[in-house]
Amino acid sequence: MNAAGYVFLKGRKKDVIIRGGINIYPVEVEAALQSHPDVVEAAVVGWPARDLGEDVAAFVVLRGAVDPVQLKTICAARLAPYKVPREIFVVDEMPKNASGKIVKPELAKRLSPL
Repeated sequence: MNAAGYVFLKGRKKDVIIRGGINIYPVEVEAALQSHPDVVEAAVVGWPARDLGEDVAAFVVLRGAVDPVQLKTICAARLAPYKVPREIFVVDEMPKNASGKIVKPELAKRLSPL
């Protein structure tokens, strides 16, 4: 809350991806990605897009050589088509805060608008 009494939401409410007016909850996509045994961590963020407002981008830390196409196939089998990530980026590690939580805004900064 600021000095004028306005409340500003942070955190989970900001995690919702709005793609063409449809709400996508990253936790669903992250669960689909983490169903693969070689996915150590997954984080999903909104990717600014001109036509639909936002698209889905995923970042994963892998335990071995896994083709991102294979991960997209898993997502396609478990999720509605509009929830499948446009792109899956493999990273060595996730940016984390002092308590060990993934800092999704840091990941989102890596994305160029579509």
